[in-house]
Amino acid sequence: MTAADCAPWLVQVPPARNGLWCECTLAEPAAHSAREWLLAGYAAPSPRLAVRWLTAQASRLADLIDPPLDTQWMPPRALRVAALRPALDPATALRAWPTDVAEHDQALTAMRDGGLYAFTVTDDRTSYALTARPILTHARGLTPPPQTPAPYRGRPVEAPPQRPFLR
Repeated sequence: MTAADCAPWLVQVPPARNGLWCECTLAEPAAHSAREWLLAGYAAPSPRLAVRWLTAQASRLADLIDPPLDTQWMPPRALRVAALRPALDPATALRAWPTDVAEHDQALTAMRDGGLYAFTVTDDRTSYALTARPILTHARGLTPPPQTPAPYRGRPVEAPPQRPFLR
């Protein structure tokens, strides 16, 4: 039995899409406590604007993970160069994402088709994600068809006794 068999009125019209919700998050791996933090969010009116916002967030997140040595908001000598395994360098992947045309095409296709797009990179302790999903709203005018009340199948209920009218 499918959803259409149970409630055919639910599948007649797909939900209306009202833009895309974009997020920039970081999360702990599931082995620890599986916590996630929202760093930034944006309601994009179109897939192209969603990709533009994700591009800006990828660069911003890469600079937060691995700031340039000449950054202005850090005191001198506060940063040290750390040796990471090349496979676990999320900042490099995030810096490469804004110029990856094939990945942008994949993101635009997923968003236009109404699906979820996620770009996730991880290191030893954290995963960083850029996601975009459609904002679904209920389509107007979709209400269940009126139902006739089910017939009463219990024993008949007797009418309460009538009391004589007293003056």
